[in-house]
Amino acid sequence: MIRGHITFTCDNCNNTFRALDIEYNATIFSVPMPCPKCNSRHTYIPSLSIFGFYPFGNDRDIYKKIWEEMDKEESLQDT
Repeated sequence: MIRGHITFTCDNCNNTFRALDIEYNATIFSVPMPCPKCNSRHTYIPSLSIFGFYPFGNDRDIYKKIWEEMDKEESLQDT
């Protein structure tokens, strides 16, 4: 489901950009969108904190698991 637009940060080049906010597998997380600067899909939303508390853990660490899943699926499609 498309929820609007949201700000992403690229893990590779640290670029911050706005892109579509698409729900990731029926969770509160968003599908990592490609960075317009370096085209990496290792992007995350740096703002899942509530009053400085991260109820779901560190945002980057959560998205690392999503990136691993996406990389694995991509490598299976390449074979």
